[in-house]
Amino acid sequence: MKHRNSGRRAIGGFFDGLSLEAIKESGPSPGVGHQFTNQQTLGGIKSSGPSPGTGNKFTNVETFGGIKDSGPSPGTGHKFTNVGTLGGIKDSGPSPGTGNKFTNVETLGGIKDSGPSPGTGNKFTNVETLGGIKKSGPSPGTGNKVTNVEILGGIKDSGPSPGTGNKFINVETLGGIKDSGPSPGTGNKFTDNTHQ
Repeated sequence: MKHRNSGRRAIGGFFDGLSLEAIKESGPSPGVGHQFTNQQTLGGIKSSGPSPGTGNKFTNVETFGGIKDSGPSPGTGHKFTNVGTLGGIKDSGPSPGTGNKFTNVETLGGIKDSGPSPGTGNKFTNVETLGGIKKSGPSPGTGNKVTNVEILGGIKDSGPSPGTGNKFINVETLGGIKDSGPSPGTGNKFTDNTHQ
């Protein structure tokens, strides 16, 4: 084997001063230092320091898990367009002017409470009651008008009505209990009443 420096001696199979091709040790390099171009980070984590001027700008940001927190914005504030709510719950604050308007409201479970109505009283058309309890209070004027009522459970209590009295048309009662209060005037009229 030829040596570059024949004055060096062999120690334990290695040559003194001979650098192997696989080992290279170099000291710091003066100048601009280390430069990295086209850097990709493992795991998608990139930390960058503050930038002078306008600050950090984020364009077309997609957040993981659908959570986006944005700070306050001067001017008109936050604008939300075409917002879909999860679970069908939408809470809207008060609106100046006409107030809150609700159109085409469906109630879950079939429970609807309506207050008293001045004039002809409360009018119920094609009412089906599940659970069998329907109580209607007194009504000034013509009284309560109930048309095509089917009651499951069989209990119906109606209060007294001044005027023409209570009128029941095509009433079917399942369970066989029907109590109606006194009525001044023409009395109670029952048409096509079936007890089972």
